Amino acid sequence: MLKIAVCDDEVIQRLDAVKKIKKVLENNYCDYHYDIEEFSSGEQLISYGSYFDIVFLDIKMRKLSGIDIAKNIRKNNNDTKIIFITAFEEYVFEAFDVSAFHYLIKPVDEEKILEIINRILKELTHTTSNEQCIVINRGKSTIKVLLDNVSFFEIQNRVIDIHTQREVIQYYDKIANVEDKVPKESFFRCHRSYIVNLKYVKKFNKTEIILDDNTRIGLSKSKYDEFSKAFLKYIKGGAI
Repeated sequence: MLKIAVCDDEVIQRLDAVKKIKKVLENNYCDYHYDIEEFSSGEQLISYGSYFDIVFLDIKMRKLSGIDIAKNIRKNNNDTKIIFITAFEEYVFEAFDVSAFHYLIKPVDEEKILEIINRILKELTHTTSNEQCIVINRGKSTIKVLLDNVSFFEIQNRVIDIHTQREVIQYYDKIANVEDKVPKESFFRCHRSYIVNLKYVKKFNKTEIILDDNTRIGLSKSKYDEFSKAFLKYIKGGAI
């Protein structure tokens, strides 16, 4: 699922951009599922609190500028592709400060949108092809989840919760099956209900593990010594 946000306080310009983005995706990328959310202000976008793969962002808005919004986005993640939309070319140079992917001059051009989205999807495809993933079945859907983004797996009443940096993905499985699929050098079965990604471990004691975002998950006492060795090996890059 490609998650896209369009933020512009000018209604006509925003609707025009959304219409053209949809047309480009439907005519050229029919295999991609996508969701487009519209925002009439930067404050509304920030308060929404969801991750987006691509954000089309007007630079000149009434309260918070597009640059301010982009800085806020960058505090939380570096993966979002930010495309500025502006009627004023002099603002374009400010885009470099927030690692903008590109910019569009109003009124946005359909061919330019196609060019930008094509570049983004090629980059995303290249990135995912070089990263480890787990493939799960949920109903009639098959979903590929990048393991690097998974902080931990949790089982509750036969339902597996995959806790990623963006969302929680649920599906039916046994946690033993998950344990068999994930790489042993970076994932550890620390409890009957949890498998943790060592990348996100901040600290631990004999009964719990605390992750980078301060989430606490259980650590079985019988697993403490084994987990300590696995974590030490991980932070030393595989060497004891």
